Amino acid sequence: MSEPEVLAWDRQHSEPERAYGYFALYRDLGRTRTVAKVAEQVNKSRDYLHKLATRWKWVQRASAWDREEDRLYAEGLAEQRRDMARRHARIASALQGKLVTRLQNLDAAKLTPGDIARWLEVSTRVERLALGLPDSTTAHTGPDGGPIRAEVESMSEQQRADFFRALMAEAAARAGQAAPGAEQRDPAGDDDEDGEAADGPEEQG
Repeated sequence: MSEPEVLAWDRQHSEPERAYGYFALYRDLGRTRTVAKVAEQVNKSRDYLHKLATRWKWVQRASAWDREEDRLYAEGLAEQRRDMARRHARIASALQGKLVTRLQNLDAAKLTPGDIARWLEVSTRVERLALGLPDSTTAHTGPDGGPIRAEVESMSEQQRADFFRALMAEAAARAGQAAPGAEQRDPAGDDDEDGEAADGPEEQG
C-alpha cells in the first residue's frame, strides 16, 4: 500500500516538528505573511527563521496553500449559488402555482394594462433569475421597444381579454398545471350586456 501524498503545506519528510510549527504559523498568517511576523510571535531571531524558510521553501509552500484555499472557496461559492438557484426555482414554482389560481378567478375586463404587465413580470422574472438568466426586459416590451403597458393600452377589450387568457395559459404551463379551460366565460364578451362588462371603473357612477 502506497503512502499518502505529502502536500506542500503539510509537514515534509524529515522536516523537524518545531520547524514545521514555525512554517504553519507563517502559512496561516495569510497573504500579508512575513518571516518577521513569525519571529515576533515565537521570539526567535529573523536570521534563524529565514534560514528555516529557505531550507523548507516556506514561500513556495505557502503559495500552494493559497491556491488551494482559493480553489476550495470557489467550489464552496459555486455550491452556494447552485443551492440558491434551486431554492429560488422552488419559490418561483410555488409562486406561479398561486398566481395561476388567482389569475383564474380574475376578470380580465377589470384589469388595467398596468395590472396585466405586472402579472406577466411576476410570473417570469423570478424564474429567469433562478435559472441564472439575465434579468432581461425583452419579454416585457412592445414591438417598438416601449413598455408592454403601451401595447396593452392600444388593444381592444376583446384583444385584452385574449391576451390575458394567453398569459394565464403560460403561467399555468410554467407552474405545471393544466391551462384554464376554454369553457370559462369570456369576461369581455357578454352578448346580452353589449360590452358593458368592459366598462372601466372611471366610467361608472
